[in-house]
Amino acid sequence: MKKISVLLTIIMLFSLVLAACGPAETPPAEEPVVEEPVVEEPVVEEPEEVEEVEEPEPVEEAPPFEGVTVQFWHVYSDAPGAALQELVDEFNDTNPYGIFVNALHQGNYGDIEDKVNVSIQSGDLPDVVMAYTNALADWYSVGFVADLNPYIGDPDYGLTDEQLADLYPHLKEAGSTPDGAWIAYPMTQSANVLVYNFTWAEELGFAVPPATSAELKELVCAAAAENTARGGDFTGTGGMVYFPNATNWLHWLYAFGGDELNDAHDAYDFTSQEAVDTTMYILDLKNEGCVWQTESYPNPEQGQRKAIITMSSTAGAPYYAAAFEDANNDDVWGWIAAPGPDGTLAVNAFQQMLGVIPSTQQREMASWLFVKWLTSPEIQARWVRESGYYGTQYSTEALLADYAEENPVWASGVELAAIGPSEPQTFPAWSSVRRTLNDFAAELYNATSQAEVEEILAQLTQTANDLVAEVQ
Repeated sequence: MKKISVLLTIIMLFSLVLAACGPAETPPAEEPVVEEPVVEEPVVEEPEEVEEVEEPEPVEEAPPFEGVTVQFWHVYSDAPGAALQELVDEFNDTNPYGIFVNALHQGNYGDIEDKVNVSIQSGDLPDVVMAYTNALADWYSVGFVADLNPYIGDPDYGLTDEQLADLYPHLKEAGSTPDGAWIAYPMTQSANVLVYNFTWAEELGFAVPPATSAELKELVCAAAAENTARGGDFTGTGGMVYFPNATNWLHWLYAFGGDELNDAHDAYDFTSQEAVDTTMYILDLKNEGCVWQTESYPNPEQGQRKAIITMSSTAGAPYYAAAFEDANNDDVWGWIAAPGPDGTLAVNAFQQMLGVIPSTQQREMASWLFVKWLTSPEIQARWVRESGYYGTQYSTEALLADYAEENPVWASGVELAAIGPSEPQTFPAWSSVRRTLNDFAAELYNATSQAEVEEILAQLTQTANDLVAEVQ
């Protein structure tokens, strides 16, 4: 029984085990739960408060030539000098480059030549100098004048094509050396002319100015005879005032068809027939009492009718106007050219040139910028009104149309200056030769025969060519 009980117990246990090992009941499949996405409102961040940073004040660039001082030597004193200084002051106050110009009157052209020659030795030179081309050419030959071509052609500071075309065509050539260096830039022009009393000449029976040297002799001798007949202070006056210097002698040489050079234009030659005839003509006027001299500039004597003709630069117009006014003389006066034997008309034409002395590139450019401003049409027109010179550009002439209408004497000189000719400014040693010619002109005026004249002219020729040899 006990065994049966045990057996039954085993069977029951085995059944339970089998039941536990049977397949499990599968639960029903659940639908997947899809959660709706939660859309969150975007969080907009408040911008952080940025402190405003003050922008630095723009730093002004210094003018390109700040602190550069340009020394300018010129020949003008009295009223023209004061007018020029006003222009220089205006440049100093208004130029955008920071350039300061110190303008100094240094006497006449001869004085400036002497001072520059001395300064070449000492090194104390100006930056801009006013001189005739012959002096600038001499200094250029020894390295003391700059070629302006690089500055005139500079894309930023030079001249435009239009500005170059505005310059009278002959002036670049007048300021250039044979090798093409542009060493002299024209500030103004002038001419040595005959100052002529039209009213008095008409009274003497000369309705028009003399067309030949013979007609001029007849006129001045008639005026001299009239004054001698008046007596007193007028005795020995009336004709032409003639000073025997280089300017006046050359003026008459040009009228007689001569010049300073030989036919080949490679050496000086003052022995030509034209040079002899010129000198003998002046001596003839002197011997007949038809020319005379004054102690200083003859404008007062011409205003007093003590001279029917004088010789002067066209820049002397204001002084002649004052002389006629001071003498209460209402005569009509003006400029004429000197007539030669065959009717050739001539003046001795000059250009007042500016040169730049070599230094640093910055100072040379600053010097050029001043020259460019001073010679610009608007400034040049203002200077012409003050000085009586002539402009160098077509547009300057246009700006002076009203001035020409108000000043007919000045206006007549515009055409005369174009007649020329000019002295051989760039020929070797002309500056020295010209000074020598001043001395020889006085000797020629005191000669007593043609043979003596020819001897003096031969000596002048030899001396001139010796000076060339020294330079070369």
